[in-house]
Amino acid sequence: MSPIDASPFRHRGVVEGFYGTPLSTEDRRWLVGCLGRWGMNVYLHAPKDDPRHRARWREAYPESEMEAFASLIELGGRDGVAVGFAVSPGLSIEYAAAADRAALAAKLAAFRSLGSRWFALALDDVPSELRHARDRHAFRSLAAAHVSLAHEVAEALGPDVTLWLIPTDYLGTEGTPYLEELGATLDPRIEVGWTGRTVVSPTITASEAAARAATLRRPVLLWDNVPVADGPMRPMLHLGPYTGREADLARHASGVLLNPMQRIRASAPALATAARFLADPRHYDAESAWRDAVAEAGAGAPEAFALFAAAHRYSALAPGDRDRQLEAAITALADALARGRDAGREIAPLASLLEGRADVAEALLEDLRDDALRREIEPWIVSHAIETRRMRTAVRALEAFFGPGSRSQQVLAFFAMQGALSRETCPPQASYGPRRVLYPQLVSMSDEAMAFGSDPALVTGACLADELVALIERVAIERYTRSGGSG
Repeated sequence: MSPIDASPFRHRGVVEGFYGTPLSTEDRRWLVGCLGRWGMNVYLHAPKDDPRHRARWREAYPESEMEAFASLIELGGRDGVAVGFAVSPGLSIEYAAAADRAALAAKLAAFRSLGSRWFALALDDVPSELRHARDRHAFRSLAAAHVSLAHEVAEALGPDVTLWLIPTDYLGTEGTPYLEELGATLDPRIEVGWTGRTVVSPTITASEAAARAATLRRPVLLWDNVPVADGPMRPMLHLGPYTGREADLARHASGVLLNPMQRIRASAPALATAARFLADPRHYDAESAWRDAVAEAGAGAPEAFALFAAAHRYSALAPGDRDRQLEAAITALADALARGRDAGREIAPLASLLEGRADVAEALLEDLRDDALRREIEPWIVSHAIETRRMRTAVRALEAFFGPGSRSQQVLAFFAMQGALSRETCPPQASYGPRRVLYPQLVSMSDEAMAFGSDPALVTGACLADELVALIERVAIERYTRSGGSG
């Protein structure tokens, strides 16, 4: 038996569930092929900004798109990947309306006729109360309406399908009246989604999953918002490995579906490492898996892509991971300066690291084999080049401060540094850590109780390049301000 066959997770895959332009047919076929190769077994179609999935859910897909879906289902069948479909009617559905229920059943039946046997009723990011008078008359609660709808959908689809309900309360560890009623009354064969203690959970423990599973009276199916970078997370490129999930999670979770970035090929390092975790969580080595995934994604320019990826590991799962090797050299420099030691010894290693990063952009643009990946990450390639150039400019000034030149030459080197930096426009895409990003770390989705939890949400001033520039500017001002000594 292979490690994949022995996985403790029944469902292992990807949910295309982000806000933004949905994936193309070509990208979906690429993704399903990768999932099969990585040992994953589920792809779920649920893009929030696909109008026929959510805003105009009653509308049938045109024939051309249904043909593309049919081809994707066939491809998945060959690769061992179940291709499933979600519909998100909660923004406008009238739960008590027979016409709306019939429209939903027909929408899902169309996918069933293509051969799909995996479905989701997505009722997330919708109002947390019944809005229509007829619904309030027909149902005692929102949970009762959702249970009724789910049961009708399940009956219409038949016994040979897997149905997943994405609830309105999809995060947190505490029970709510909505979840209690859901757990007590929903058919136990219907699986229920959960994102962890918050929207993008930095860690997910077995005890947290156990608490939600106890409330729902069934194992959870984890909708893991990794490595997604939509909404206020758009400056980020999440290229780090899958981390922060306990091996014992499988005791209380039937599976894990990762929500990728809109940049699907750039999502590969996170997805491929997650596949390794899900295959064998007890022996998972995140760094080894990441090195392998980065080497695969960076074919044609593996060394350059590895350096580039190292500068884009920062995420809710790895806050502060901004290029470990480079940051260690900057920390050594700052420590030497703070202790009054000869900082000159720390400059050469730092300059060498930056020299190695100076050619990354050119190598990626010219040699990266995956043209689609290159197009996805090109704004961050430009950003990486700018931030690297800013740091090299600052370090060259630092070399002059501790070099053999005269004091006037050293001061003029600082002026030259400031002139060069003034000609650089700091890009919106985050490289070496973000200047500003909001992670939606909410602990409640109800209309009246929505709030942030204890996990970091708004991150500001976390760009490593800015920190190095600021450090060297402080050195200059302290050395060359008369009241601060002659240096």
